Amino acid sequence: MSNIYESAEATLGFISSPCLTKVELRVACRGISDRDALSKPDPCVVLKMQSHGQWFEVDRTEVIRSSSSPVFSKIFLVDYYFEEVQRLRFELHDISSGNNGLRDADFLGAMECTLGQVSAWPNGKHI
Repeated sequence: MSNIYESAEATLGFISSPCLTKVELRVACRGISDRDALSKPDPCVVLKMQSHGQWFEVDRTEVIRSSSSPVFSKIFLVDYYFEEVQRLRFELHDISSGNNGLRDADFLGAMECTLGQVSAWPNGKHI
């Protein structure tokens, strides 16, 4: 069994509901460095979560063209399990013109935190 809830369901013969809620995550960046001297970055944020020691992509924002301080309209909707540590990684990429893939993108940086840390920030404080 992969977790305690599946084990309880199998043992007790009923479907248990883990203590969870949905969390909306919104992303904005300020003062992204220009790696290309001729143009501003075309940023995109990729949200990853860690499971069994591996990072997997959950979703990504839209690409905002020529912006060093983008405010993304994409809202990440994530299940928040109160009893579990859920590691998040936000990766910032500069997407090449005409290409929304990450293969040709420039990696600009990343930050890691837990979903519990994010939910504890007052008023959705930005970092």
